[in-house]
This record gives sequence, structure tokens and C-alpha cells, in this order.
Amino acid sequence: MNKLYLTIILISFSAFGQNNVSKAGTTAGEILAMPASARGLALGNAVAGLEGDGSVFFWNPASAALVTETKISASYLPWLVGTDFQHFSFVTPIAQNLVIGGYIAMWAMDDMPVRTEQKQQGTGQYFNAGDLVLAFSIAKKMTDRFAIGLNTKYLQERIWHSTARGFALDFGTIYRTDILNGLKIITTLNNYGTDMRMDGRDLNILTDSYPSGDGNNGETPAKYSTDFWALPLNFRFGVATEAFRNDLFSLAVEIDAIHPSNNYEAIDIGMELNFRDILFLRTGFSSLGQSDSIEGFSFGGGLVIPLEDWKIAFDYGYRDFGDLGYIQAMTLGINL
Repeated sequence: MNKLYLTIILISFSAFGQNNVSKAGTTAGEILAMPASARGLALGNAVAGLEGDGSVFFWNPASAALVTETKISASYLPWLVGTDFQHFSFVTPIAQNLVIGGYIAMWAMDDMPVRTEQKQQGTGQYFNAGDLVLAFSIAKKMTDRFAIGLNTKYLQERIWHSTARGFALDFGTIYRTDILNGLKIITTLNNYGTDMRMDGRDLNILTDSYPSGDGNNGETPAKYSTDFWALPLNFRFGVATEAFRNDLFSLAVEIDAIHPSNNYEAIDIGMELNFRDILFLRTGFSSLGQSDSIEGFSFGGGLVIPLEDWKIAFDYGYRDFGDLGYIQAMTLGINL
């Protein structure tokens, strides 16, 4: 364990070196950064070390090793500028100290008219765009204190008839200590994978390779060449603990430092007030201290209804996005 701690400390120090360039807008796969649940949205993304719901693999695959029952969740987020994001996930123990699961995430927009310089009112055709993520996940308790997890992900981005595909991995760890009511130390490395490049028949064109010449073919088949774009690699290092508990309620707190490859370093903070595992109140702040960030205050709540052999959960989340408005999220969960 001492070697593990030393490795984590060295990684965190190297990852959080000063970055004077944000590199915003220089990566593909924006769907990989969209919050997967109303709970995570309300907690400002600071949920990787807290007790997990059905979307636990998205936030930290290692935390799934602490799940003791099958959990299923479905989330709907009306995203920015009239688009929609949906996330479906499950997690289930299959053996002692071994948990598997997976999720599917989809982002989509409505049809829009195709416009050209010559036909600015539309050509009569319509186009749309959409992203898809498919993940298979596994987590294992190595000891009664330490767990690891892995997500393997397939990613597809599409706009009209052009598509980009890629593969990525998420790694996570969680370690429970004896201090501060079992404080947990968490690390995650998200979206380590292949670069992506758009390709498809929309890139096919007819061109005149020698427009000033006479007698040449003015409609030579050609194709645009597109660049490769990296995925949004993100390193997270944080702590989470149950700060207070009595017979009526408990308060869980998480603080994470994040180092994204496409932006400045920042802090995520989340707090969850739990009334007898039935009613939950949540608040958080994402990207705190990040230069030019438009994300602001988050809040939300949840309700768990115990039934005879299972539980059903309803969660709501809200986050301010400055000039772009706000995002709301709804999640339905089932614990079996």
C-alpha cells in the first residue's frame, strides 16, 4: 500500500503541473464529459467516492466494487441549445468482491435544413448529428479497503453521412482509510484511447484541379482530408467522507481536483444530506477556479421508495450554465 500511495502522489503532482494554455475545443468526444445522472449533476460531478447508484461505473469504476445489489438507472438531460442526452446503465455483483456492469449514452439533435451559399433558405434536404457511447465495466475489491475498476468504451460521433469512431478506457481506484469516519481517497483516469477522425460520403467532392487550364476535366472526383482529434483525457484525484451522522440524517462531502487535457485545472465540490436513506438534498459546484468556465452552482434532490423486495429512486438535478442557460436532469433508478 505504501508503494501505491507513492505512485498516486507522484501521478497527481505530475498531472497538476501549471498549464498556461486551456486547449479548449481541441478534443473530440464531448459526450464523454456529459454528466450521466441527476445526482452527479446536482453534486457538481464530485461523486466518484460516494456511495454509487446505477451510474457508478461512469463516475469511478472502482466505486462499483462497493455495490452489494443490482442497480439499474435511466437518466434524461435536455442538453444545451435544444439537444438531448440520455444515459442507461446497470451494475450487478456476480461473485465475491467482483462486480460487472455497463452503460449506453446517447446525445442527439433534431433535423436541420441543409443550407449552401447558393441556397441559403435550404436545399430541401435535412441533416442531424448524434453521439453514442457503449461501455462494458468491471470492478474488484482487492482488499477490504482497496478496490480497482475498469471501463472499456466504444465511441461513435456522427454528423449527416460522416462518422468518427474510437475506443477508450477508464481506470479508477478507491481506498478507505481509518480517519475522518472512513475517508476515501479516489483517483480516476478517464478517456485514455484512440484519436478520432471523421470520414464518410459527405467528404466526397468534384473539383477542377487546374481551373486556369483549358480542356481539362472540371469535375474530378476528390475527397476532403480531415484531421485526427484526441479524446478528452481527464485525471481526477479526490477525497470523500461521511462528515456527520446521527439517528436522523448524515452528511457526505467530496472534494476533487481535476486535470483535463482540454482545459485548465479545477476543483469539483459536492455535498449530500441523507435523511434516513429516503430523502436526499444535494448541492455542488463544478469547475471551481477554472478560467473562463461558464458552469456554476448545482443543486438537486432524491427520493427512495422502499418496496417489498426492491427499491425505486427518483432524482433531480439542476446546474447553471451562465449565458447558455441551465441544465436539468431526471433519473429513475431501481435497486434489486
